[in-house]
Amino acid sequence: MQQPSMSSAPLHSPIQLVPSTKPFELPIHSTKSFHHHHPPVRAQPTSNQVSSPILPLAPGDGTPTSSHDIHLLFLLRQRKTEEAYQAYTRCPHLPSSTCLSRLLAQLSYQNTPAAFARAQVLVRRLRDERQLHRLDANSLGLLAVAAARSSATLYAVSVIRTMLRSGYLPHVKAWSAVVSRLAAAPDDGPAEALRLFDAVIRRVRRIPGDAAADARPDTAAFNAALNAAANLGDVRRFAQLFDEMPAFGAKPDVLTYNVLIKMLARAERKDLLAFALERMIRRELVPCITTLHSLVAAYVGFGDLQTGERLVQAMREGRRDLCSILRESNDEEPTDRSDEEAHTLLEKLVTVNANSGDANDDDDPPPLLPKTYTPDSRIYTTLMKGYMKEGRIDDVVRMVQAMRQEADPSSHPDHVTYTTVISALVKAGAMDRARSVLPEMARARVPANRVTYNVLLKGYCQQLQLDKAKELAREMSGKAGIEPNVVSYNILIDGCILVDDSAGALAYFNEMRERGIAPSKVSYTTLMKAFVLSGQPKLAHKVFDEMDKDQRVKVDRVAWNMLVEGYCRLGLVEEAK
Repeated sequence: MQQPSMSSAPLHSPIQLVPSTKPFELPIHSTKSFHHHHPPVRAQPTSNQVSSPILPLAPGDGTPTSSHDIHLLFLLRQRKTEEAYQAYTRCPHLPSSTCLSRLLAQLSYQNTPAAFARAQVLVRRLRDERQLHRLDANSLGLLAVAAARSSATLYAVSVIRTMLRSGYLPHVKAWSAVVSRLAAAPDDGPAEALRLFDAVIRRVRRIPGDAAADARPDTAAFNAALNAAANLGDVRRFAQLFDEMPAFGAKPDVLTYNVLIKMLARAERKDLLAFALERMIRRELVPCITTLHSLVAAYVGFGDLQTGERLVQAMREGRRDLCSILRESNDEEPTDRSDEEAHTLLEKLVTVNANSGDANDDDDPPPLLPKTYTPDSRIYTTLMKGYMKEGRIDDVVRMVQAMRQEADPSSHPDHVTYTTVISALVKAGAMDRARSVLPEMARARVPANRVTYNVLLKGYCQQLQLDKAKELAREMSGKAGIEPNVVSYNILIDGCILVDDSAGALAYFNEMRERGIAPSKVSYTTLMKAFVLSGQPKLAHKVFDEMDKDQRVKVDRVAWNMLVEGYCRLGLVEEAK
């Protein structure tokens, strides 16, 4: 990582933004936000065309007749995907539908960055030649799954929506993978996840009989949609989805109830957490370690560290009466009952089984867990974060020491644990002590990762120790062999702003783009902030224009506010308007 020169003087020369070396493009349509779509180049529509199951790669229409096609199909049937792709690139004509579909399916199924890039090239060629109709639903579904796994979420959404518009009905494993990825995405992701879920369900309902059986939502698909509703805090939609599961033969599983615990936490219904765990046990489901982690995280989030500690201690002692412990903590009712309907829906979900009609309440004895659980490093680390939030640094350090003594290796500190310790020390301003954790991690054979270094970088920048931040950045990319990411650069750009070095901020921004690292919304708005604070609103406006042209990011309210503030600071009210 290069070291930008330090200068606090305003920049009078025109801004020079180095263009990104990795342009962003989608094969079917490009969009800057989930809720805005341009008409795609569509495959030729068919009448209620339904895909076959995803994993079998059955040939489609268009039997190969040329020698090139026959050879290509032979390689594909032998699963020689690399040789098949090379044969495809040498083919003097566009291969048959069968060959193209199988090649796309096998490239997508490899689940590697190189194979996914080749799949995109193939689709882009067919799109440009208006031949997307040659691909069958099976291959397009696998492409959507590969895109979702590669974090190319907008690409995956584009593929599924194009399939729906073209008359294809994607397999549930394909479309639910995209819904799952959207549910955890920032910005409009959860809302778009529910829109995509609804679009598929509408299509499924219109097809009679079992013709759409492979596309019908299963438990995993409902769990993805429930997670989206929980992330939005939408109690009504969550309850509606939960109630719809029996109609499609989808039975709630452990993950369903884990998401319910998240929904209760978002709705601030601590008093219902015990009943969610009891509901799971009464349905003869075996809670997983993630269930216990979700409960500890919920109580830590409520600031109830005492109950969180009691849960962890009970697990360490091998006790199975965790439901009793949670019942004892139910001494608080929700203070805000303004949305009575939402509270009633949540109470119904945990006290009445919508699928069997049984009920439980405070009069029923709390059930025992079906087995005992040992707290793992995630659970300990979650409790540590609660200590950190309350400024209990000594408790954080003591817990790490206790974790090292645990007999179960899964309870030993991992990189997340150590990073939490570093975060606590950074928050307390103990930078030297925080830095000393790095060699301790090396001795424990737990290598520091990029997140660990970014926490330290931010600590130095916040304390205006930019020289030490630059030194650590060099160590990070040199000795540690960890390349900085967009978060690393955002921290350094902000560090330059804190010491009034707008030139340094711009240098880091350009270095990031030269290295092919795509700027984020924070990158743009932070650089705008540098020019606003240095009295250069026109340069801030140029950065804003660059952000608006970048299809990977969405101009948000923060960017607009920063732009307006830049002009207002100099009394340029008309320009601000």
